[in-house]
Amino acid sequence: QSASIPTSRSSAAITEALGRVDVGQGCIVAQGLCLATETLAGTDAMLASLATLPDILRPNPKQGRGVLYKAPKPTQDRRIDLPTIGPATVTAAAQAGLGGIAWEAGHTITLDLPHMQQIATDQGLFLWSRAPAQR
Repeated sequence: QSASIPTSRSSAAITEALGRVDVGQGCIVAQGLCLATETLAGTDAMLASLATLPDILRPNPKQGRGVLYKAPKPTQDRRIDLPTIGPATVTAAAQAGLGGIAWEAGHTITLDLPHMQQIATDQGLFLWSRAPAQR
């Protein structure tokens, strides 16, 4: 899991940059490589597209399976359209071969966290509510 800290930092930086140009609220990074970014189609589509990415285009999973990171856009009104994750997100992340999910604490809606934790445990994923970056 300690290898996931730099990956989470990269994910947060990418998500912030994409958010500044109003693209999306998440991305997937593995070993410093951005494997997918969230667009208008949303998180489910991003995870589904990653699940079909050929192995040749993915880093060696023995060195880290990747992290889904979710956070609001930097200039977003925090009263509406907050990023949301739930049990279906955890299941899709497992199907995409990820190692875990991180999100900006206090600014991401988690649906049924106990169920998310159970699925993550069963699938060998970590869940990390990460402190917001200093802006």
